[in-house]
Amino acid sequence: MGFYSINMKNFTHQNFTIHQFEELEGTNSHALELASLAQIFDHEIILANSQKSGRGRKDRKWESPPGNLYFSLVLQPKISLEKIPQISLVAIAALRLAIEKIAPEISISNKWPNDLLINDHKIAGLLLESKISGKECNFIILGIGVNLVSNPENTIFPASNLKNFTIEISPENLLKNFLNEFEKLYQNWLDFGFTGTRQIWLQKPYRLKEKITVRLDEKTIEGIFEDVDLEGNLLLKIDGKILKISTADVS
Repeated sequence: MGFYSINMKNFTHQNFTIHQFEELEGTNSHALELASLAQIFDHEIILANSQKSGRGRKDRKWESPPGNLYFSLVLQPKISLEKIPQISLVAIAALRLAIEKIAPEISISNKWPNDLLINDHKIAGLLLESKISGKECNFIILGIGVNLVSNPENTIFPASNLKNFTIEISPENLLKNFLNEFEKLYQNWLDFGFTGTRQIWLQKPYRLKEKITVRLDEKTIEGIFEDVDLEGNLLLKIDGKILKISTADVS
């Protein structure tokens, strides 16, 4: 396991092992490579102080200067493939709870399926990638970026950072806070399904019962954000009919 020798440091928190680097091309890319080589496993984390080529959904660039939080968590749950997208909602709900504990006066909302917002500005996002063999999931890489002290400009969706809202915390401490919340929600999800996470997620939804724009791969549609179902799908009401959406961009 030669990659350990170039780490800044390795440390543990609860049941998680964290491998911290000064700079990587991207934490998800590094975690994918190591997990594919069976060099890292369930509950191991790749953490970087900065990224040269950070990625968001649909290979969008994620600007990654020092000072913010960038990490990727390896998971190896024994679950059916259709449940994999639910982990995004588990993680975003956990991240919201982690930030609320240090800033209870700030109103934070979940934007389906994988963003956190403050005052309609994106402060965190998530990238979920997986390796599947047949009908089995070999591993999942859960990549999260949180804008702590800076944010990109001229983004598709307006962005901000926690410091702008007088929330100050180090990347390592926010990671630990997240892991505290995630471990509880994740275990509940493994044991009992999505019901409990759904209830927590729906405490702070972005634009629930309002008109939203949903960008699918080939078209854009509008409708009322009616609900999130027990599988984690967005339910969009259009002309009195419900359309179930499993993945899309929302605004």
